[in-house]
Amino acid sequence: MLISSWDDVVKHYPDVASRADQPEVDAIREYLKSGGIIKTDDSAKEFRIVYPTKKMVEDRIAALRRQRTYFLKEINKLRSLERDFTPIRLAFDPLYIAHNVRMLADRKYREEFRRLGFSWEHFLDPKTRKIIKQFMDDPDYRSRVLQALDESPVYRTRKFGTISEAARTTRRELINKKLEVLQKRVRDLEKQITVLNLLKRWM
Repeated sequence: MLISSWDDVVKHYPDVASRADQPEVDAIREYLKSGGIIKTDDSAKEFRIVYPTKKMVEDRIAALRRQRTYFLKEINKLRSLERDFTPIRLAFDPLYIAHNVRMLADRKYREEFRRLGFSWEHFLDPKTRKIIKQFMDDPDYRSRVLQALDESPVYRTRKFGTISEAARTTRRELINKKLEVLQKRVRDLEKQITVLNLLKRWM
């Protein structure tokens, strides 16, 4: 018998439908709800699924597990981007060390750098690292940046580093949104895997 909805189960197998609170019975309902179709053995006295076959279900489970593994790897990649690195890492960073030496030894540089509004976190961002390095090594570049701070209406109310931090915040928000999407995909896959494993009990 071909069954394409839970109503079919209720009509033709009321004894099974009456146990809808049991996980293996609920799995039938979830499978049909997701668009699945099953065929039962008409010659059997009890409810028995002959389609999809056990092998088909196991192959599907294997495919879903591969997808789950892929998405979990993507989640780990995003989490590594989202994670704030500890300042301890900077203790061995040549740029950060050179900067701090310069901050101690050069009062003019110290005052000019503070105008940027950068924090230690900016030393971990590849984009702002380039700015910091050039600011430290190139006096002409430093003068142009300071001039921009004085003349640009944008920087009159917001420090250079604040705008950079805003961009970093936006990036974090995008990462978090991607994480939410991927985590939902993983939850959906895990639910499908559970349903299919329970469905095998009827085969």
